Amino acid sequence: MRALLVRETGWPNRMQVAEVPRPAAQALDADSVLVRVRAAGLNFADTLSIAGSYQEKQQLPFVPGAELCGEVAAVGAGVQGLQLGERVMGQVGAGAYAEWAVVHKDRLARVPAGMPDTQAAGFYIPYGTALCALRERGRLAAGETLLVLGAAGAVGLAAVQVGKALGARVIGVSRSPAKREAVMQAGADAFVAWSSGDLKDALGKAGVDPGVDVVLDMVGGDASAAAMRCLNFEGRLVVVGFTSGQAPALRANHILVKNIDIVGCYWGPYQQLRPVQTRRAFDTLLAWYGAGLLRPQIADSVPLEGVAHALEQLACGAYAGKVVAQISIPSGASE
Repeated sequence: MRALLVRETGWPNRMQVAEVPRPAAQALDADSVLVRVRAAGLNFADTLSIAGSYQEKQQLPFVPGAELCGEVAAVGAGVQGLQLGERVMGQVGAGAYAEWAVVHKDRLARVPAGMPDTQAAGFYIPYGTALCALRERGRLAAGETLLVLGAAGAVGLAAVQVGKALGARVIGVSRSPAKREAVMQAGADAFVAWSSGDLKDALGKAGVDPGVDVVLDMVGGDASAAAMRCLNFEGRLVVVGFTSGQAPALRANHILVKNIDIVGCYWGPYQQLRPVQTRRAFDTLLAWYGAGLLRPQIADSVPLEGVAHALEQLACGAYAGKVVAQISIPSGASE
């Protein structure tokens, strides 16, 4: 099968599409599902994995990619309720940028009939992360104010929509003024272009009430401390990632005086550690999707051969929304 193959770690990377062995249905673990991949979602974490700096290390050579949509081709002996040919979306530790992938049963969700493959390939990780971060970790309640750092990325735009679905007032922050339209189209109540200095002051100058109850932070670095200063009494800072490349250094006196909670949200382990909670979360998310409350924004669609370049563009912040790879099997090749 065709797959994007990483032979050495580093970023940027000279990875190329190559022929690799196709997973065998007969060798599936009891809890595994073989998926014929139709589309894969690009994620910032892929660049870290390829660079060798992600918390989950891969053995070389490996096929990167964490998010996919496709059809069930085979199931392990312990898998129940999934039918051959059924469309699913899900997450893998690695291996999504390929024509076939093996996925744990607890890391899959059914794709509703009205959702295109391109949207499904970019739904599972951004929206699953956003709901876990805001509802479970951030305890965001209706009527509260949410500030999203990095609001124009895939998780950021998902968080804007999930925050609105939960009944919050949402402020989107991005370093690029060009991202305003995408963030506002996602449903944000306000947008502020900001990259350095006093964020609280920048919000005020933009006519936005700077007091917020929850900060969702995908950026890290100095932005985390600046956003924390915007929090109200008993506010919550939810740390999801560090697209700036730097983990934040936060002053404990600010945390103490305002009684601030700082929590992390690394959503990946939830899927297998709390599968019932994960299934219920997707019941909620797909109900919201069906009601028109969630609208995945696809910034670009590329072939498998275009993934390497698209990941470089993603790492530079070139996109507003999700980038997906459409993975077709060449004419004459066997399914």
